[in-house]
Amino acid sequence: MKAVFLLFFTFLSLLSCAQGNAPAPAPAPAPAPINVNMNSTDSLTDIAFLQSFVKDLADENIALDVILSQYIIVEEPSDDIYDYLEVSLKEVRINVSSKNIADIQYRSYKDMPKKEIRDIDTEDLNINSMYFLHYKNRQMLAVYMEDHKIASFTLVAKGNNKAHFVLY
Repeated sequence: MKAVFLLFFTFLSLLSCAQGNAPAPAPAPAPAPINVNMNSTDSLTDIAFLQSFVKDLADENIALDVILSQYIIVEEPSDDIYDYLEVSLKEVRINVSSKNIADIQYRSYKDMPKKEIRDIDTEDLNINSMYFLHYKNRQMLAVYMEDHKIASFTLVAKGNNKAHFVLY
C-alpha cells in the first residue's frame, strides 16, 4: 500500500512540476526488511534459504525425503538418522502447515532477547549460524546452519537447564 501511495504521490508531484508549480521531491528510500539481521550477507542468504525450506515444507506435494536431501546436512548417514529426520520433518511440516508462512519471522541469535537464549549452550558453534523461527511471537523452530544448509533443527536438553543443537 505504501508503494502505491508513494507512486501516486510521485506522479502528482511530477504533474505539478510539469505545470510549473513546485519542484518534485526526492523519492523516499525503500524501507529495510523487518526482523532480518542486516549485518551479514551470509545471514541474509541463510534466511532466504530458511524461507525456501519453510515454503517447500508447507507444500504437501514435496516429499519429505526430497526436502531432506535438498536442505539438510547429514554428516553421519544411517537408516536410523534418516528415519529420525523424516519423522522430525513430518512434525515440523504439521506445525508449519497450520500457519500463514508469510507471518513467520526469522531471527538470528544476535537478534534474540537474552532471556530467550540464556538456556542454549552454544558449545563453540558459530552463533552467527543460529536462527529462530517465530510465529505470533512464539518460537516454533530453532535451526543451526553450516555451509548454507541446515545442520540441525533439534535442540536437546543436556542438564543444568541448558539445551544444545544436535548435529546430524
